[in-house]
Amino acid sequence: MSKRLYDLFWGTSLRTTTALHRVVHRVSGGRVWRRFPGGAQVVWITTMGRKSQQWRTNPLLAARVDDGWCVAGSNAGQAKVPGWVFNAREHPEGYVLINDDAWHCTFVEAEGEDRDQLFERMVAMWKSYEMYAENAGRYIPVFRIVLGERVPKSAIPA
Repeated sequence: MSKRLYDLFWGTSLRTTTALHRVVHRVSGGRVWRRFPGGAQVVWITTMGRKSQQWRTNPLLAARVDDGWCVAGSNAGQAKVPGWVFNAREHPEGYVLINDDAWHCTFVEAEGEDRDQLFERMVAMWKSYEMYAENAGRYIPVFRIVLGERVPKSAIPA
């Protein structure tokens, strides 16, 4: 499959899945689709938009690491880096919602061996990350989500 066709297919699939996930999350009060097929944990990260200065919330697959979590900016293997990555780099303070638990958090971009080990954990959790890495044609950033103070779900900006 050509790179352009791959990006068109996966970009459309990802946007559709994300839109549907947002609706299901809102309608169910976050009780449905907490895990992806195969058992991977879904977390909702909220980052400050680097250009808009507005809060943006995205569902991502996450792997448990130490006393926090990690997420990858794979964008389903598309050439384009997802917007949340730029937001987290510019404004590392944000929020994460995991099931019914919400925290203030810090997004820390992993580098070198730490990044590689975290990415392997992501692959162990969701094998498609291998395909994403092959098809992306770019470096896939990985972020640690360092949990801070626990907050009520209502404290996360909409």
